[in-house]
Amino acid sequence: MREIDISVYKYNRQVHYEWKTSLIKVDKNYILVKGNIGRKLIHHTKNKVFDCPNRSLEFFSLNEGFTVNIDIDELGQAEYYCNICLPAEFDSIEGTVSFIDLDLDLLIDNSGDRKVVDEDEFISNSIAMNYPKETIDYARNSLSSLEQKILLKEFPFDGFFNYYIKKSL
Repeated sequence: MREIDISVYKYNRQVHYEWKTSLIKVDKNYILVKGNIGRKLIHHTKNKVFDCPNRSLEFFSLNEGFTVNIDIDELGQAEYYCNICLPAEFDSIEGTVSFIDLDLDLLIDNSGDRKVVDEDEFISNSIAMNYPKETIDYARNSLSSLEQKILLKEFPFDGFFNYYIKKSL
């Protein structure tokens, strides 16, 4: 599998965090990658490096305002962490995926319960980085759209991930 670099930026274009993954699939609408156990996440904002203890699947929409990170434990239990962001960009020549994080996140635990997180960070960063009203509205609408996709079991929450989760074990 081809190695892919993931870079996440804050709205002010400061690098937020980075890590390396392996490419699974490229589509005109998304990129799907796999993260291996022990990969290093370089968190520039916190000035720390984290060792990731689980496998992951990572879905980056190229035309919608969300990403999906699925942490898969050794028993195959999956937790979903969705970033609300500007659509990801894929540079196939450089082998990079990047996106601008808009702070709001949606956590889905392995029982299916959903929780919006980092709302406080969204509010403080929207002030500190002077998010335009259109960006604030885009983030809130992207979160609402994501929740509807999950509720209605629309792609990629229609079972798309199941094959890849099983394959990763």
